[in-house]
Amino acid sequence: MTPAELAKNFAVIIIVIFSTQVLGVFDSILVAIESQYRDTAPALLPLQMQEIDIEQDVGAIEAAKKAMALLYEALVTPLFGLKILAFIIGLFLWLMDLFIYPLFLAERFFLLGIMQAFFPLVISLAVFEKFRSMAYNFFKLYAGVYMVVPAFFLVNVFINLLYTEVNTNFWSDLFGTDWGSLFFAPLIQLGSIGFIVFLKFKLYRRAISFTLKLFSGI
Repeated sequence: MTPAELAKNFAVIIIVIFSTQVLGVFDSILVAIESQYRDTAPALLPLQMQEIDIEQDVGAIEAAKKAMALLYEALVTPLFGLKILAFIIGLFLWLMDLFIYPLFLAERFFLLGIMQAFFPLVISLAVFEKFRSMAYNFFKLYAGVYMVVPAFFLVNVFINLLYTEVNTNFWSDLFGTDWGSLFFAPLIQLGSIGFIVFLKFKLYRRAISFTLKLFSGI
């Protein structure tokens, strides 16, 4: 056995002895990366409420003004029913997000627990040359499982930006004028929310598979 191989095997033995600490350091790096995505992700709110400051205190007079403005909009907007329908669908999408996010966390917690339990065994087998690739793949897969949640945040960021762009600039970009945009705004909102419901769940599935493939090649 060459000195280089002895050094590699000795390093593997050290990693096995301090496997918990090694995995803890790796965890801290991944948590720091995830927190950056978490801080930039929008709040899980219905898309129509993303621009509303829900933490702002509103007095009775201000609330009455908003209610009267909403009533006036309902009376003068011919397609106001479509806007209500779009809000209901957006509310359903929001409720689905509230369920999906804990599922992401629970699934990741379960998978990471299994991988942490087998980490000492994987590192021990890495002493042998034929099993060394298993250790490399373990770290890549571990990072991939961690990055599933940031992928979830990125999907939400993209969807919110797309929804805002469609409902703000779609009409003027399509026809070159704002004339008629207020009349057809509820129709555009309903169409955009229906499209986003389909796109969002498709992107969730694609983001998970792409993230795992990016880090682990599976």
